[in-house]
Amino acid sequence: MSVDSPRRSETLRERFVGAFSSPGTRLSITAGPGLIWLALLLLAPLTFMVTVSFLNVNDAYQIVWQPTLDNYAQLGTGDGAFWNSSFFKSLFLSYFIAAVTTVLCLVLAFPLAYLLARRGGTTFKVIIFLVLLPFFTMYLVRAYSWYLMFGQSGVINSALMRIGLVSEPVGLLNYGIPAIVVGLTHAYFPYMLLSLYASLEGLDFSLVEAARDLGASRSEALKDVILPLVLPGMISGSLFVFVPALGAFITPRFLGQGKVLMVGQLIESRINSLYAIGFGSAASMFIVLSIVLAFVLSFRYVSIEDLGGA
Repeated sequence: MSVDSPRRSETLRERFVGAFSSPGTRLSITAGPGLIWLALLLLAPLTFMVTVSFLNVNDAYQIVWQPTLDNYAQLGTGDGAFWNSSFFKSLFLSYFIAAVTTVLCLVLAFPLAYLLARRGGTTFKVIIFLVLLPFFTMYLVRAYSWYLMFGQSGVINSALMRIGLVSEPVGLLNYGIPAIVVGLTHAYFPYMLLSLYASLEGLDFSLVEAARDLGASRSEALKDVILPLVLPGMISGSLFVFVPALGAFITPRFLGQGKVLMVGQLIESRINSLYAIGFGSAASMFIVLSIVLAFVLSFRYVSIEDLGGA
């Protein structure tokens, strides 16, 4: 008995270790929880949204499980052509605001990311701290702070009139698209900055020096050497800015003040006022398809490994 018992326990231990040593088991243990989390929080709501977009809701606010295309037809309902409908107007406006925000973040973040990549130590720590300092507060608080900055009696207009630069409030600063772009740029600027810095930090700057020694100007070195090498960082940063800016809701709500209706606001108003979840799901499908299209176009120029490496 004393001899068989250790052998039996050793055999069970070897079986247990062997069962968990197989590649399939290790993959299931490591990736399983993440896949379950992804299925619950992404795939399940997305599947429900796609399904509801092809269904109607009756007067009792119950889903009618009968396929229909009415929700998609309602998106183009309006005066004249479909692009004159309220949905497509807000969608195209959202594209415009998201694109301008992305370009502005890229233009502002690139020089700073280049400086951070060339200089480390205290300079890097101070700049990163100053950039990320506002993000220790809630997003809602930051949006409200920009609300106080804009407007006819806001901080900016009051300061301009007090120092005598203008005699009356500047209409451009009275909320609307410029205020929304500024608020979104402030909100998503760090995503662009960190993506560009990650690419520039791995750049071999001796290539730039070699190009300069061979007679290339600063602009030529930037165009022919630096930009092609940091393209993955530029694309990944642009995706990180464009995607959330397209569906932004809080910032346009505060800084638009009823002058601008982005697609996120339109969907929210229809669902809250009319419980039009079918309309909202169909409208959301255009945003999802826009995001998928943006990724597809990105993968034409860079691979997933490049984006991950950025």
